[in-house]
Amino acid sequence: MGLRAEPRRARAGDRDMRFKLPVLILVLMALAASGNPLDDGETAAADYHPPITYDIPYTEPAGSEGEKSQTLDLYLPAGTKTKPPLLVFIHDGFWTSSYDKRRIGPALASNLRTNGVAVALIHYRQASNDRHPAPAQHVAAAVAYLARRADTYGYDRRRIYLAGHSAGAHLAALVALDPSYLARHRLHPRSLAGVIAVSGIYNLEPEVDIAQSQGAVIEQVFDKASLKSASPVTHARGDAPPFLILSAGEELPGLSVQARKFAAALRAKGHRHVQQLVVVGSEHFSIVRLWGEDDLTRRLLLAFMKVEKLPRLLAEWLQARREWIEPPFSTLPFWRYVTLVRSYPIDQRFVDMLGFAYRENAQELFQWPLGQYHAIDLFAYLDTLPKEEVGEGPYLTLTNIRGEKQFWTREEIEPYKPVIVVGLDDERNLFRLSGFYRMLRQYSWKPGGPSPFLTLSLGAFIYFQGEPPEHLRAQSWHYGLTPKSFRLTRSDPVASLRDLPKEIYETLTYRNGCVYCHTFRAVGSRSHHVLAKNGAPHGGFALPLEDYPPQVWKDFIFNQEAVAEKMGATPNMVTEGARQPLYDLVVQGRSKAKKPASSTPPR
Repeated sequence: MGLRAEPRRARAGDRDMRFKLPVLILVLMALAASGNPLDDGETAAADYHPPITYDIPYTEPAGSEGEKSQTLDLYLPAGTKTKPPLLVFIHDGFWTSSYDKRRIGPALASNLRTNGVAVALIHYRQASNDRHPAPAQHVAAAVAYLARRADTYGYDRRRIYLAGHSAGAHLAALVALDPSYLARHRLHPRSLAGVIAVSGIYNLEPEVDIAQSQGAVIEQVFDKASLKSASPVTHARGDAPPFLILSAGEELPGLSVQARKFAAALRAKGHRHVQQLVVVGSEHFSIVRLWGEDDLTRRLLLAFMKVEKLPRLLAEWLQARREWIEPPFSTLPFWRYVTLVRSYPIDQRFVDMLGFAYRENAQELFQWPLGQYHAIDLFAYLDTLPKEEVGEGPYLTLTNIRGEKQFWTREEIEPYKPVIVVGLDDERNLFRLSGFYRMLRQYSWKPGGPSPFLTLSLGAFIYFQGEPPEHLRAQSWHYGLTPKSFRLTRSDPVASLRDLPKEIYETLTYRNGCVYCHTFRAVGSRSHHVLAKNGAPHGGFALPLEDYPPQVWKDFIFNQEAVAEKMGATPNMVTEGARQPLYDLVVQGRSKAKKPASSTPPR
């Protein structure tokens, strides 16, 4: 009762730091040791070549002025005992700006060389000279050149990865998905070991606004008639190479939305090896600078190329995210009542509600346009359901997937226009909007190691379109609702608490929500965590308040922060004036429950 079984939130004074880097990743980086290169059994690299060679022509002959721009720089790692993988990197520049050797590409290449990766930086004819499809054709020519000369330079031909940043990500994805580009060189996209697309544009006809500068360049580079065929999303296919799709936490407008929708399009075609992430704490350019061994993008790239293993906790976190791509819960059944669904514009108060599921990772919300939400009037929905399914009466009980409960009366909430939110922009299953966490212990007084990764899902949730009073403000039990979450009754489910002093009653209900997670006087819930692996309940079940050992109950009330720290939870602070009276009330309840029955026969 004295804490929430959820990941610790930043303190109010830390607000400016909250969105810089997720607490989870900071913990992972602190605990993680650097991985070891994987031994792939390859033979040793052959002839010696300079560690860096500039301006290698990848077209023959390289005589004309235009063809001189079609060159690459090759960075080879030193002292490798096996043939290294090759990362073919395509720079940014909105398809039009000339390549600047002082910018991101050389820094990326130099950093990856120290991890035993060969890197080729591709220069291509700028679209200001040759419009689409020339840049993509140049990239395909460079890939073909590098594939043919793997033995010459000593990298592994079977481990060539195509990567790009911004406009380069568009080109990498297009060449890897539209077979026509590599087919001109008698190659197939499956000859690539994988594709790494960072901060790219994958749909040149976006439904969501992108930066004005991006839109202007698209008009300059691409004919209107070619926008569809030049969009990687058009060529999404299930037999494409594995994809790692990244975007920055502080990204250019629309690019995180594009990344999410592009990954979804690949999965919809049956692609089973797509990993898409927002690198919280980075921005559009810093995301590919790969500063330091603990840089998250760097770790993700090296793991994707099978060069270094991820630290264990980070690997488990990513696995939890992968397992939740198709969650075991869904808000889609609400859409059977599509005639009741209405769409509304999103304002800041609504965005604040969404922040519940993301906490320190709120930048991930920018994967959605946040333009409109879709909702069903709560009482219109309940009035539509059969009485044998939902019950009847003025009292409403909500029960979410974590077993948490909320108790309301119709009279209490109807003036504030409650709706069930069942969709956000193009997303109809809100259980995909989830955060992931681990508990250090299930109970503060029992030994045991950390839990597996658990999930805190948005799901369907209650939103008051009218500004609600304090006791109706958002709490965790308003979220994670399914069509089975609603129950109407004629009797008051919290009747046995109504005679309590006001401060104690409010502490047990809306202020601290004790009986929304636990039970007291047989009122309440048995809440639990939810496994990210399969959505099953997991350990740490909230006990009746009277069942906690005496010293544990005392600590929960008077040492809340210490107990929360021990469990890795967020303290749910009881007000000073309510602590002692609530403590005494539960102790008295425990004593009454244990008092032996009278032996005097009833009259």
